Amino acid sequence: MKKIAHCIHHTHWDLIWYFTTQDATVQFCYNMKELLEAFKTNKVEHFFFDGQTAPIDEYLMLHPEDESYIKELVSANKLVIGPFNSQLDCYISSGESIINNLRLGIKTASNLGRISNIAYLPDSFGHSYDFPKIFNKFGIKNFIITRGVGDHYHLGSEFYMQSNDDSELLVCTMIAGYGYGCYAFKEGTLFKESALDYNKISVKSLIERLLDYSTIKNEFVFPLGFDQNPAILNIPEKIKQYNKESDEFEFKLTSWEAFCNHVRKYGKNLKIHKNELFSTQYHRVHKSMFSARADIKALQDRCERLLTYELQPVMSMLDALGIPYEHGLIDKAWETLIKCQTHSSATLTDETNNYIERESKNALNLATSSKIYLMKLLSISLEGEFIDSYPLLIFNTLPIKRKMIIETKILTKHKHFKIMNKENSIAFSIKKSSKENCGVLRKNIDNMDESKFYYEHDIVLESDEFNGISYKTYEVINSDDNMDTFIEEQRYIQNNRYKIYQNEDGIVIHDKMLDKKIANAIYLEDSGDEGDSFDYSYPDHDLYIRDFLDSAKVSYTSADEMSIMNINGQMKIPSDLHHRKYEECNQSMEYTLQIILKKDSGLIELKGNIHNHGEQHRVRIIIQGTNKNEYSFAGTQYGYIKRETNPKELQIWKSEKWFEEPSPTFPLLNHVSAVDDNFVVSIFTKSSKEYEFVNMNKKDIAITAFRSYGAMGYPDLNRRPGRPSGLDYMIFETPDCQMKKTNTFEIAITYYTDFNANKITNDYIAYACENTCYQRQDFDKSINPIAYFPTNSWKYKLPQAYNFLSIDTFDGSFGSIVKTDQSNSYLLRLYNNENYEISGGKLALWSNDKECFISDLKEQEIEKTNMDMINFKKGELRIIKIKK
Repeated sequence: MKKIAHCIHHTHWDLIWYFTTQDATVQFCYNMKELLEAFKTNKVEHFFFDGQTAPIDEYLMLHPEDESYIKELVSANKLVIGPFNSQLDCYISSGESIINNLRLGIKTASNLGRISNIAYLPDSFGHSYDFPKIFNKFGIKNFIITRGVGDHYHLGSEFYMQSNDDSELLVCTMIAGYGYGCYAFKEGTLFKESALDYNKISVKSLIERLLDYSTIKNEFVFPLGFDQNPAILNIPEKIKQYNKESDEFEFKLTSWEAFCNHVRKYGKNLKIHKNELFSTQYHRVHKSMFSARADIKALQDRCERLLTYELQPVMSMLDALGIPYEHGLIDKAWETLIKCQTHSSATLTDETNNYIERESKNALNLATSSKIYLMKLLSISLEGEFIDSYPLLIFNTLPIKRKMIIETKILTKHKHFKIMNKENSIAFSIKKSSKENCGVLRKNIDNMDESKFYYEHDIVLESDEFNGISYKTYEVINSDDNMDTFIEEQRYIQNNRYKIYQNEDGIVIHDKMLDKKIANAIYLEDSGDEGDSFDYSYPDHDLYIRDFLDSAKVSYTSADEMSIMNINGQMKIPSDLHHRKYEECNQSMEYTLQIILKKDSGLIELKGNIHNHGEQHRVRIIIQGTNKNEYSFAGTQYGYIKRETNPKELQIWKSEKWFEEPSPTFPLLNHVSAVDDNFVVSIFTKSSKEYEFVNMNKKDIAITAFRSYGAMGYPDLNRRPGRPSGLDYMIFETPDCQMKKTNTFEIAITYYTDFNANKITNDYIAYACENTCYQRQDFDKSINPIAYFPTNSWKYKLPQAYNFLSIDTFDGSFGSIVKTDQSNSYLLRLYNNENYEISGGKLALWSNDKECFISDLKEQEIEKTNMDMINFKKGELRIIKIKK
């Protein structure tokens, strides 16, 4: 009996890579025209379009005349599109990013007639533990991948992947790649010894590997397509020819949907995998790509957080007041962002990185402008009069009771002022004040209009308690009272939890609650980097340089609401790998760091600027951890993952000729923890996206601030032997990636007595959620440029305070809240990070007469629920549909 080759006609379409998005658009337009013609002339019977819709969206903008025929093909399941909008980065895209990627892809596919229920990520560099729970909420049960599987997982080509909530996907792995025999098939050389794949491995040996791993005896997948490939116009003839020539193989044209059904029916001994997929054995997963162009990744992180924790809650709350939820703006912001979060995000050439950076800024600007516009509209529509005062709106965009320490600007006519909430004075301190003029600028200041002078103050205030997602109006009133200011301290900063200072042991953190003193608690490390845009790689001759901050210049300032430790110094480092080889530290690298303690906070916030002039090196922040760490505990989209700090595969990867070193360098999505019996160190990030546990016993946590490198695609690296990643015959110089500029980072540190993933995630979310406040003022419209635009007040007056939604006695975490696409309802996303059941908590809404349902992410109602929520199962991601 012949062995069966299941042929699936497809393409893999990168929106951008070493080529520009315009290159891809032009090529795709011509490819698509050819494909549509091939369908009409029966040269193509079935085509799987890479599991995404973004290129189709753009094509239809340029060619609306083809929409009806594309609908016909999609509806008939001949052209298969979705469910993703675009191929994603699986590890540093947030849960909300992934949900919106799927939501927008499903929206396009549905409008065109049919949604593919195959989650297809053929070129993503590994796969998150949370994918089953996310995908299942969209009704997706099948998952097709290439990278991330290795022998140490003890899996076949087909297996089941489970999240910690027991949600499950059937995974089919193209372990030989998604185009290993495509060119040989087209060229007629498939059965010849010269038939090689793109890694120069013989097609014959790859087929043998596939047969060994297959859970269906003597059957395997034979993908017909590859990167940016047009349709193959003579597949039936080729299949007929090969079937006639071969006594060993029978080629059959099929679809992924049919193949998955075939596996479910005939697959034998499919195993269950309860972990992420991140092996480097058979394919590169670029485990250190998460620090490439750290500046762009920090920009995308800020955009995700703003959309998730600020704009969507504000827009939902104001929709309940009657200001319609602006789906178009939300969709545009998410679509712009997720098309920048590709599976090789910011690991490109300088030209294409610049495009990704610009588009990421566009997404951030759109989200920021939307938030400010809504706050402005609310401020000019408030009931009541503000004759001798300026309204200051403060929002709590999380569904929990909390006070907030808020940094903001206040503009006043008089030098002194006070902030009132009804009859209560709100405490604040002045960081900086300056006298400005909003009149016509003149060269001679004496000629400027005296009446146009005003004062601009940078302040820190402590709000009173907010009850969940809500807002309050405060009043800024001119006053003759003295105001508190930040004062200089001599020796330390402190709050009720910590005391922090510098001595001969560097930065010392005294945790008063845990009664621990940690010397050399934070320091900087510089080392060499011979790698490229895809991977860090250690040079043959490295030199590690550490600055324990013991000799840096330090100053301390404090107020009741906040204390700040300013650290200024410089490191002497080699200017490049040549000087590093000879241990010549001929370059200065200046830094300015801030350690911030807020009133009643358990977080130590750390911000930094590092002024880089060197090349080919890596800079990391090292945080003292626990005594010994065999594992790290890192946040995922809706839970956490336990990872080995010193994988045993490091001992065998070279002898077994793995594609890449299985380094213990990992993606940092939101938080990571070192866990000891009675002591936990947790790091939160608003910027850096990579961590590694380092030093003796892997006791400390290294966070990569940035990498400096000069090319896309070097061959034969220490960590990544063999061909260059990217094009195997080309090195693209990327001088901008040397990061010769001021590089910033923003992280936080905290300590616990035990590991509780819900507590840690909730502390991270409170840190990740930025200030949301707005002062109505007419002095300076450049602070928020959208304030320049004249705006009518809302058609009726809006209340000065409003409570929208809160959750009490809930131990789990807040995902976000949005308005539904298809009905007049809201979707509240909540989740349990832990591997055990937790209390459901009590939901309070703006009105007690609202119906609530547990639903899926397609907005389909599953069962009715009430305000006293049932317990959350282990790992549960729950969607609550609230009817308006």
